[in-house]
Amino acid sequence: MQRVALIPDRYSDHRMWADLPDRLAYRAEVIHLDEHIQLPWAVGEAAIVAAARVALSSDGCDVAAAAGQACPFAVALGRAGLARSLVLFAPEIPFDRIPDDVDLTLDLPDNDFLAPYQPLIDALTKADPGDWRALLTDVIRQTAPTTTAPGELDLAIAIARDHAEEMRAELQAFAADSAVDRDLPDDVQRAQLRARGQWLDYLAALRVPILVVAPGRSRFLAQTITRLASYASALLTDGADTFAPGGSRAAAVAAVESMLDRVSGQEQASPGSPPDPGRPPDPGRPPDPGRPADPAARPA
Repeated sequence: MQRVALIPDRYSDHRMWADLPDRLAYRAEVIHLDEHIQLPWAVGEAAIVAAARVALSSDGCDVAAAAGQACPFAVALGRAGLARSLVLFAPEIPFDRIPDDVDLTLDLPDNDFLAPYQPLIDALTKADPGDWRALLTDVIRQTAPTTTAPGELDLAIAIARDHAEEMRAELQAFAADSAVDRDLPDDVQRAQLRARGQWLDYLAALRVPILVVAPGRSRFLAQTITRLASYASALLTDGADTFAPGGSRAAAVAAVESMLDRVSGQEQASPGSPPDPGRPPDPGRPPDPGRPADPAARPA
């Protein structure tokens, strides 16, 4: 049986994958890394390799799937030979690391889009933990799209409440660091920004297939990865499932299954050999929102 390692986004946990493990159970063993190890958010992506070797053993996994800020962890597993393919859901990419030829088109927010978040900002250092969780719940309810399914909203709120203090501590640290950073020389600030995206520098040499799944409105995330990586393709979703990995639970399942098919087919074709990364996409062509750039990445 094949193996899939799932790595949740920061301020989240294994529950974010919802029914994905059940839908893969007929063909793959699913391992929630956050249930086996403490994800090393403060230390960096390189620290995950030693811990993951214990959870995954030397066999590694066929697919390492990660969301948001956890995508560097998946890349680290690929570099260490612990993952034979990667699925990256809406990776968080610093704006200064987006290539110049990528069309960075963002929808302009409403003038008062920050208004719902102001109570959280005001209470950052004053509210007790219970009040903070209540405020966070209110903000999620106010800002969730009206089309969000009730079950999805309830799941997002449950996860957020359990990680509220972790999020609050990080926001407090960010505010303190920002005050210090303003006094640092420009070259030091630029070096710190670049370090946040250092994992992107490893993509060109990474010889495992990568599939990026992102909402169509965030296509610049997919385009950045396909520009930088030697063997990457993209699957753009309609983003209707706001809280789902990559904006679509159906597409999330299809993306992981496509990589399992790809790895399985390559291993059957060449027993004992590492998976063929395949043909890299045309770097001059942006991902087509109507279909994935890689035939293996079929839409849901």
